[in-house]
Amino acid sequence: MAKKFTYRLEPLLNLRAFRTNQAKEELAKILRLRFRKEQIIEEKIEYKNNLIAKKYTSGKASDIQERIAHKALVEKEIEKHIQDKNQLLEIEKLRQNKYIEAKKDEMILAKLKEKKLEEYKAETLKEESNFIDEIAIMGFIRKEK
Repeated sequence: MAKKFTYRLEPLLNLRAFRTNQAKEELAKILRLRFRKEQIIEEKIEYKNNLIAKKYTSGKASDIQERIAHKALVEKEIEKHIQDKNQLLEIEKLRQNKYIEAKKDEMILAKLKEKKLEEYKAETLKEESNFIDEIAIMGFIRKEK
């Protein structure tokens, strides 16, 4: 009878699938970091806008200087977070390319496996057809005798 379909590159396909999953997880991790960084930036900008919106009618000169220095510090923090976000964007692009390449490699082997499976099915169908034909011929020969 027909033998079971085996794909000789199955271990390699499994390895490629594993690498694809790893690349996907790395990309997801960077995306989470970038989204968190964007959230921090939004919070800092909102905080800075609240500082600017507060109007102080009276106060000492030292208090005014302190508020100005604090506002400048918050602006520097925002700029640093923006630089960090830009670095994360670059890393994200690299990891996205790595994921795309890993997915392509996996898909090549998956397509090849599908092709081999189709060939196997066609071969099995041909063998079954030949077997049935052989049985029919044997039956016909018996009737003739």
